[in-house]
Amino acid sequence: MITDQWFTNKIKNKSSMTEKFLKEAQKIWLALSTDIRRKILSNVWCGQCATSVTICDYSTTLEGGVLVLKGFCGTCGHKVARVLEGCDEKPKKPRKCALECYIFDIWLYGDEDCSDDNRIIRKIQIPGTKSLYSFAEVITGAFGFYLDHCFGFYDTLNIRKNSKKAFELFVDIGEEPTASVAKGVKKIKISQAFRNIGERMIFLFDYGDGWQFNVEFKEIRNFEKRDLKPVILESIGEPPLQYPPCEDEFEEGEA
Repeated sequence: MITDQWFTNKIKNKSSMTEKFLKEAQKIWLALSTDIRRKILSNVWCGQCATSVTICDYSTTLEGGVLVLKGFCGTCGHKVARVLEGCDEKPKKPRKCALECYIFDIWLYGDEDCSDDNRIIRKIQIPGTKSLYSFAEVITGAFGFYLDHCFGFYDTLNIRKNSKKAFELFVDIGEEPTASVAKGVKKIKISQAFRNIGERMIFLFDYGDGWQFNVEFKEIRNFEKRDLKPVILESIGEPPLQYPPCEDEFEEGEA
């Protein structure tokens, strides 16, 4: 049975919802700049005048989630309204396309004892999107070497075949890898190989002479430019010659 109290509550709820919509509509309207509001108010269509007019004595409301202005034509007094779609949408922040550059410390030991005091170090900055093959080119170039031999990146060299993570050029050229878990270097990105700051790997270059470069992932820096080239940030020590003169060449020079 419907009672008077039911009607009273119904009217109260409707009144409360209407008041809520009016407040929300006013909030959205006032969030627009003064200049934009002025332009909107002076550009409302009047069917009676058949042209755009200035709306007067207006109010704001939400209908179906859309802001609506309702008022009277400033010229003829006819009722007019304007629907303002998208006014409650927050402006989208421009998407930043930052490029992550990886910073590495790479060193060779300058003595047989592998003492830290005699390390030959190069600090290199390179985009994480570059391949390990590109990384190898940068490393060898930073030490004055030619990239003219096969190479690999390993998490250990104690027993290479038992490495948990390895990347070898052999895989890309169709040769038998030295580590069973080895992946290639031409398609693997630096960001895929080095996932954690502080991570270290050995870059083994030239399996005959066995040049062992220690590679330590130091940090990530963000840049807005998308075409950053690898950079040598710091150089400490004179690197050894990749191909030192043999004794016969010394003797010929002295003669």
